Amino acid sequence: MWSMAQRNTFLLLLVFIGLSRWTSASHIVGGNVRLTAGGTPDRYTLSLDLFIDEQNSQAGDIKPSLKLAIYRRRDNLKMGEFELPLLSEQALAVSNQACAQLRPLKLREVVYSKDIELSGDRFDDPDGYYVVHGVCCRSGAIDNIVQADESGMVFYLDFPPIKTVPNSSPVFSVPTGEYACKGQPFTFSFKATDADGDQLKYSIVTPYKGFTNQGVAFDNQPSSTYPTVGWKAGFSAASSVPGTPGLQVNAETGVLNVTASQIGLFAFAVLCEEYRDGKRIGSVRRDFQLAVVDCPNNTPPAPTITLEKAPENAQIGKAADGTISSVSACQGQSVTLKTEASPTWSFQWQRDGINLPGDTLATLVARESGNYTVVKQFRNTCGKPSPAQTSVKVDLSEAETLKLTATGPTTFCDGKSVILKAPEGPYSYAWFKDDRVFPGASEPDYQPHETGEYKVQITSAITGCVVTDSVMVRVKPKPQASIVPPALTTACSGDTIRLNAITRPTYTYQWANTGTVIDQESGASLAVTQAGHYVLTVTDTNQCQATSEEVLLQFKTAPTVTMAPLPALCENATARLALSAEPGGGTFAGVGRAAGAVSGLEFDPAKTGPGQFVITYTLSMPGNTCPGRAQQTVVVHQAPTIAVANATVRRGSEVQLNKNSIDSLQYYWTPSIGLSSPVAAEPFASPDTTTTYRVRATTPQGCEYTTRLTVTVVTALFIPDAFTPNNDGMNDHWVIRGISDYPDCQVEVYNRWGNPVFVSQGYSQPWDGKSAGQDLPPAVYHYVIKPGDSQPHRSGSLLITR
Repeated sequence: MWSMAQRNTFLLLLVFIGLSRWTSASHIVGGNVRLTAGGTPDRYTLSLDLFIDEQNSQAGDIKPSLKLAIYRRRDNLKMGEFELPLLSEQALAVSNQACAQLRPLKLREVVYSKDIELSGDRFDDPDGYYVVHGVCCRSGAIDNIVQADESGMVFYLDFPPIKTVPNSSPVFSVPTGEYACKGQPFTFSFKATDADGDQLKYSIVTPYKGFTNQGVAFDNQPSSTYPTVGWKAGFSAASSVPGTPGLQVNAETGVLNVTASQIGLFAFAVLCEEYRDGKRIGSVRRDFQLAVVDCPNNTPPAPTITLEKAPENAQIGKAADGTISSVSACQGQSVTLKTEASPTWSFQWQRDGINLPGDTLATLVARESGNYTVVKQFRNTCGKPSPAQTSVKVDLSEAETLKLTATGPTTFCDGKSVILKAPEGPYSYAWFKDDRVFPGASEPDYQPHETGEYKVQITSAITGCVVTDSVMVRVKPKPQASIVPPALTTACSGDTIRLNAITRPTYTYQWANTGTVIDQESGASLAVTQAGHYVLTVTDTNQCQATSEEVLLQFKTAPTVTMAPLPALCENATARLALSAEPGGGTFAGVGRAAGAVSGLEFDPAKTGPGQFVITYTLSMPGNTCPGRAQQTVVVHQAPTIAVANATVRRGSEVQLNKNSIDSLQYYWTPSIGLSSPVAAEPFASPDTTTTYRVRATTPQGCEYTTRLTVTVVTALFIPDAFTPNNDGMNDHWVIRGISDYPDCQVEVYNRWGNPVFVSQGYSQPWDGKSAGQDLPPAVYHYVIKPGDSQPHRSGSLLITR
């Protein structure tokens, strides 16, 4: 059997051997991620807390920066990677350096941190996101993990969608560098704080292994289920440190305890989950290692806690043996506790089982409520801590219950107020605004009128305790209710005065006349036609209201005039429209296009064209500045316009007139001789002689338009292609039937060489086949007949035989 010294030497030897082998990240004992919301939207601080074993570290092991990645949980989409610079380092406290030499760890906290931007519009997936940092590898000296030197670490945190669930992750307390003695109860805390007040639940889980190994030092790849470490036989998440009991965590407080039954170095992980309104919204994991050593059996005597100093009004409780068990005092006061001092002992004060950093003297000033204990150990030699830990409950809660109340909302509009009320009783009062005292304000009630933080401080005449409470009062400014002074406040009846308010996009408006709200008017401008006292009430988005000064508007009565109604007329009316009104003596005027169409007492529709036009009548009477006015509307109908074309028709035939007629018009043709119908829109004409027709088109409103066209009647020519001028009395002349209807015609005949042999202006005497008195020889000749009157020329061949 080995002696104690031999075992310790062997343990240290294992550590030094490990230093020569585990070169990846075996110096990293554990750590956790933090994500903290900043003071402005979308701003966060991302941090990584690593716990380093200085005994197992080499130069360069602490990197100047590390990278963390963020992924979307639903599909492991990478949202970003962030490089965090080294922020700070500090050694973790131990209470006994002599005993610390027995353990294989000397811990230091190394913090990496960076302010980053996470946009709510981008991080809005309801399944949330996670942060990850993977590193290899663990120390080969770990006793509860299979192939620890090939097992990496994954520091992991998941958080909800920022857009809908703004959140800061839980923040673990900084651990100590303490060890656990085999066979002795050991308690330490991983209690976390949550800035959002979410409920936290703790559990021990199997550490993540991740995807790193001796060949891959860092790996931030995503995973829906990260690989976990392999436990050695007899170990598990529920039994990561063997003992009676084994390592356990209080699910509500995060305090861990164990009475270890085996020495060694043990890895474990604590999962802290946060719940809001009963729903899980996120979590963070802390990886860590606990060293269990075989401490010497020498144990210092149990410490005794006494009261060195307390306020005069403190209430002190004692146990049956006379020792101090509790102290109650006022909030803001302090209590000084002490234990017996000796250079032989070292001390570690605790509150609620958690070491208080730096409080290692024989005295402690307690400024917060809690259960205070002190752990007593040998200073210069290793031994077990004091077996019995006496505790003193310190209660520095409020001695007086104070809740400042208000008689109404503490946010109100200027001109209104609220009364702040403090509890009444045997108290004296002092009121403050933004930490400035109000001289003379010594009553339990106070009425504020300005924005600020109002605080009341009450002092109990019985206990002397001073208690404060405050309320934030916000006074919203009134909107600006002002009517721009109109150019005129007196007008004539029938006129309009426009009132305009100072406008803001956040204002709504309500107008009133002589105390009666004008319901239909809610704009910033009001057209006024009635006399009265007008005021404007303006409401802003804070529902604050202001009312303007009143504006008095007056309307004088004008003489009563009437204007005779105006009949409708056509724009091409030949007579002007007479205008009349009663009483007479006033002036008529046209509005718009009708301005130039009114002359004296007449209206000329030809100067306006079709449309509706307003004609006004104005009459000024002596002694009255307001003229009488009346108006009528005259309708001017559009006159029809038609375009007809002259036509030519052969006698005995017919031609259709006005082929482009307008369906809405009625037509009347004169004379009706030779027409298929005198009222047809497109009649057929077949006159015997050339005739000029007059057509009148009428609109449904009775407007007319008249025009003319001429139908020219022409006779068809029958031109023989041969005749026999042989004086036998038959067919001796070239008779052209119908040529008599063309007295201005010209007839020409040419021989085969193109020489004229017959030319006649008019054709009253048929040609006898002679030229210059001589008979032309039988032959084929060419003729050209020009009827005249724009009629087409006729030409062809003519045969003369004898």
